[in-house]
Amino acid sequence: MKCPKCGQPLKPSQKDPDYMLCFNCRKKFKLPGTKQRGEEELQKYANIPPKKVRDKREKEMRKAYDELLSVEEERPRKRPKRRPEPEVEDDYYDLEDDKVSKVPVIILGIAIVAVAALIIYMLLK
Repeated sequence: MKCPKCGQPLKPSQKDPDYMLCFNCRKKFKLPGTKQRGEEELQKYANIPPKKVRDKREKEMRKAYDELLSVEEERPRKRPKRRPEPEVEDDYYDLEDDKVSKVPVIILGIAIVAVAALIIYMLLK
């Protein structure tokens, strides 16, 4: 078959066999005499069941859901009792019991001030 516009040969489409492609003028043409596909044939996804099956399952699910709601309305609601959470004692942050000598901290502070004063003296000299 040849292209009606440019006269070049047409090649069949790999995606859709109902069409022929012209690579010269970049057009696609529907083959004459091909029939339209039905709705059942156009199903694109394999994991989606047909409409009849989906409708049947939907009705079943609605019925089951309505029954569940009717059962929930019949029985009284009970609130579950909340258990009090046990208090966790963190000994890690308890510093009141530690008897740490403050002498090393004071000596360290004096040393930092002395080094800072020395650095300033060297820079201003």
